[in-house]
Amino acid sequence: MKAVIKDVRIERIDKIWKKHKPQGLGFSDNDVIILSLKTDDGNAFNQNFYCRLKADGTLGHSITKGSEKRQNELKNFIKKYISEDKNYNIRNNIDEWKAKTVEAEKIDGGFIIKI
Repeated sequence: MKAVIKDVRIERIDKIWKKHKPQGLGFSDNDVIILSLKTDDGNAFNQNFYCRLKADGTLGHSITKGSEKRQNELKNFIKKYISEDKNYNIRNNIDEWKAKTVEAEKIDGGFIIKI
C-alpha cells in the first residue's frame, strides 16, 4: 500500500515531554521527526523517528544500542525514500520530504512505514 507524506517537522524532545522522556529513549535521543501521512485509501497516520541531530543537521552517532537502532531505522528510511547521500542534511532538507510516496503496511489496526 502506498502513502504520501503530507506534513513533516522536527521537534526537540524536551519541547514535547517537559518532565521526562518516555521509557526506552536514550539520553542521546534529543530530536523527533514527526511524519503525517495519508494512505492511498484515505487513512491518515503519523510516524515518529527519534534521533540525535548534530548542529550541522546530519545524524549523530549514538552510544546506546537502542538509540543506535533507532538512528539506523531513520538512515534506512532516508536511503530508501529520500536520498542516497550518507551525509544527508536532514534539518536543511526536511521540507523536501513533503509529497514523497512511501510504502505503508497495516499492522494491528494501524499503519507503519515499510522500511
